[in-house]
Amino acid sequence: MESTIIHICLETEGAPTPGVEREVGERWVCACGDHFVYREGFNRSGHASLDWWPAPAVPRPRRSVVRGLLFGPRKG
Repeated sequence: MESTIIHICLETEGAPTPGVEREVGERWVCACGDHFVYREGFNRSGHASLDWWPAPAVPRPRRSVVRGLLFGPRKG
């Protein structure tokens, strides 16, 4: 994983290693909570390469049951 920022979690057990084939779109969350996705992008030299890139967390939809508990069923 090439980056301008040193990421210490890459040295931990379970971190992605170079040379191991991964599926495009696979995600990895490190111990500190940063999210990464394996995808094609441009490296520092400007060439396209498959690598781990920082990514935002995947949002989870809220459950709609909460609204029903707040207001209850309609009467009338």
